[in-house]
Amino acid sequence: MKNNREKWQFYNHPSKPALSSSEVRYWKESMKRLLKVGLEFEFNLPDQRGKCKGDNIQCPCIHIEEGCWVECQSLEKCDTTPCYDTCSNRTKKCKSKDCKNCKEYKLKCLETSCVEFLSKCFICDRFERNCDTCPNKYNPKKDPKTARRSLTNEFKPTNTYGKVGPSGVVGITTDGSLLGDKGVEIITVGRRVDFWEFYKMSKKIIDRVTELGGYINERCGAHAHLLASYYDEAGISEMEKDMPEVILANFHQLCRRYQNAMTWMTIALDDPLHMTRWEKFRVSVLNISPVMKDMVAVIDEVAHHAGGNKYGWVNYNKTKFNGSNISKFHIEMRVADATLCPTVWAAISCLFYALAIKSIDISRYGLLKVGEEDWLKKAGKMKDAIMNNCKDYNDTDRLSHTENLLDYREDYIGESQDLIDQLKGILLKLGPAYDILSKLAERPIALRRIDGEKWEDIEKDLRVKISDVDQIEIKLNEVIDLKLIEDCKTTEEWVKEVNKAINEDEEFEQKVSEEDIELHINSKMREGEVIWSETIGSIIAL
Repeated sequence: MKNNREKWQFYNHPSKPALSSSEVRYWKESMKRLLKVGLEFEFNLPDQRGKCKGDNIQCPCIHIEEGCWVECQSLEKCDTTPCYDTCSNRTKKCKSKDCKNCKEYKLKCLETSCVEFLSKCFICDRFERNCDTCPNKYNPKKDPKTARRSLTNEFKPTNTYGKVGPSGVVGITTDGSLLGDKGVEIITVGRRVDFWEFYKMSKKIIDRVTELGGYINERCGAHAHLLASYYDEAGISEMEKDMPEVILANFHQLCRRYQNAMTWMTIALDDPLHMTRWEKFRVSVLNISPVMKDMVAVIDEVAHHAGGNKYGWVNYNKTKFNGSNISKFHIEMRVADATLCPTVWAAISCLFYALAIKSIDISRYGLLKVGEEDWLKKAGKMKDAIMNNCKDYNDTDRLSHTENLLDYREDYIGESQDLIDQLKGILLKLGPAYDILSKLAERPIALRRIDGEKWEDIEKDLRVKISDVDQIEIKLNEVIDLKLIEDCKTTEEWVKEVNKAINEDEEFEQKVSEEDIELHINSKMREGEVIWSETIGSIIAL
């Protein structure tokens, strides 16, 4: 049995007081309705350098290497027409007037040095160009501009955050860090979290971009924006009052506490020495604490530490304050490497959402303590092993150096599992996110790729059919709606009987535990979907 008492400790902070139960309830219910996640997909594109469209008159013949171009069109004529200047048998006694009737004439061809040289190329019927293999030929399939136009035509970005189009895409643009004429960045509008909607959206984007030759490497990140509904263009905000500072401070504390875990779960490169991209674009916030300063100062320090810009591991630049409280909630999570697995994009979106909800939940106890000095010291070493390198910009080293990363493998796995266990109650309501994140905690994509797995293999392993969680949901709904189990004295007895009935159902292949059922029922009770009926002796739907 786990005892998290020592892990979860809180400050009774005078400037960030704990929330009352009613305040926690208000903010949890509000943020469940208001909180959205917007994704930014980054891809490199093929680099089309050729400009020739096969109509260059100066393009050489493929036979030019044979040397046939030095043959002159006039050679036969010159060979039979005596000429004083080109005769190899000419002597001192010869005179030009004698050439006409000379029988000793023998041509000494000046070849390409002759002023009358005219290559046979101009009358040759073997003339061919190597357009198909020529590096200078224009190939529309490798033209990044053509690819971006195609994506724009297909996804029809709305270009406004006030509307979600059919594709979910709000904008298609370039980024100076990406290859192929600055590659392509596909920005999706913030959407309320639904695993399957995020999965379908991500899959459609990934499939189409890769069809057009898009690819990912250490230059590509996977950014997610968490925001409470607002629309600056129209001056609209759905937050009805300012958010207490302690919620944002606790979100920051959770980021610090689990920074190494979330970095571990999202590493995705295939080089054992460089399992993830450099720190330059997601600078650690591990040592930036809100205990001795307010969140306005924390945000300034995060930006300053990241070079005065948005490149913090977590970026708060779009968050706005009214005094010390938050009037506009908008956070960017920059940690994850890009992947070609839509399942991962959807699960990570759910993870960040759950982290925000958890920060509200724990605010009833005060400001979270991240860890003692020894913990922080070790966390710093773990950070340096997995995420490092903030050199100046260059084209040769945009990688973290991870040769010592696996020395801490069990620590990363333990912290990752601790994180998703803490978020389990929230994640289980979001489809299969918990199961997918559990797999990533044990074996991130980087390790899978290093072992030789292809993207399709990784996606197949992580993907969950309808989702095991949804299957349980469907089965429990059937038990409740059809009142298959009744006349129980307690909820515990009801859970045991339901568990027995489900596991005896030969058509239901998945094994279910009493804990699984309790988690679902407790969640439904908290949401006001079901209640316990003493009269019927069963859980009933409202």
